Amino acid sequence: MRDERAARGDLADAPELFWVDGGPGDAALRRLRAAPLRGRAPAVAAGVALFAWFPLLVLAGVDGVLVGRTALPFLHDLAAHVRFLVAVPLLVLADLPIGAQLDRCTAQFIAADLVRAEDRPVFAGLLVEAHRTRDSGVAALIVITAAYVSALGIMVLGESHAGGSWHTAGPPPTLTLAGRWFALVSLPLFHFVLYRWVHRLFVWGRFLRRVSRLELRLTATHPDRAGGLGFLGDGLLPWGILVFAASAAISSAIATRILFAGATLEQYHSSYIALLVLTLVIVIGPLFAVVPALLRLRSRGLFEHGALASRYTQQFESKWFAPALPSEEPLLGTSDVQALADLAADHDVVRSIRPVPLGRREALVLVLVGLLPALPLAATTSAVRNFLQQALRLFL
Repeated sequence: MRDERAARGDLADAPELFWVDGGPGDAALRRLRAAPLRGRAPAVAAGVALFAWFPLLVLAGVDGVLVGRTALPFLHDLAAHVRFLVAVPLLVLADLPIGAQLDRCTAQFIAADLVRAEDRPVFAGLLVEAHRTRDSGVAALIVITAAYVSALGIMVLGESHAGGSWHTAGPPPTLTLAGRWFALVSLPLFHFVLYRWVHRLFVWGRFLRRVSRLELRLTATHPDRAGGLGFLGDGLLPWGILVFAASAAISSAIATRILFAGATLEQYHSSYIALLVLTLVIVIGPLFAVVPALLRLRSRGLFEHGALASRYTQQFESKWFAPALPSEEPLLGTSDVQALADLAADHDVVRSIRPVPLGRREALVLVLVGLLPALPLAATTSAVRNFLQQALRLFL
């Protein structure tokens, strides 16, 4: 029904577009009564987390690798616990704040009168097409395939590299019962909910790119310094949930290697930074879809406001500086000087239009949220350890 109303351009009667109410796996989740989330989000998130984690606990006990018999028992594996008890619930619960924010951003194009009346049916059609792309069967197949391929890669290259873990038994090394559930269910599930968000970001960015090609009613002097599109960057803060979840999963994997495999943070800090930057780029990426529109706006605004400034300053100087034409108007109290200052301020706004509608505050918050799970790792570096030792000597 919402798509039908959108196709007619009747967006005012469809306030809940709910971008995340669908996508890869949605049909199966609905059959399992795990979708939509509204009204039961905590129960669904807890259920998905327990489905991934609790069988591992039971099977690890059956295999005898819950607390011993291997270099890395299940209960010592921080990466597994953080992935399934922290990251997975956050990735599921993120549907609500992010979905609501995407709905508000979509409605703002109409509420702020950025889309011309004659283009609103086209805008509604782009929205319907975006929803169809979100629910594409091909996209679902790609996400599921990518989840299993990446899970297999981690099992081969990452999780089983030491051999002495709860995943494997041997020699020859073979997967334990817990390891089989981990490889076939839990790890692909984690990657599925993660890649589903990547797919949604792709669809959102594609939608923004197509909308930006319309003749939007952007204004160069808009105080948000983004032509009126600043709400796109303001609505990015809920995406910090995804950044935090991804960073927590990466940090916990590094912590497990440091604590139980003799690794050091120095060996992994470059990898962590690279993965964090990649996560931030993926989250912020859709905003780059409007860069061409904002660059065109800035260029046009500089020419138009430059021409206006030239005409005004020419008349201003003719009135107040030309000796042959002295003005009879008193200088004190005249609005001409204030208008000149306002014109200069407007020109500064035009010159400061941001190609990407993202403020420094929002970008800084995303970075800090991403770094938060890695803070405990800093205590494992030699520099921090030496600092703490010196500090303790001062007080003890």
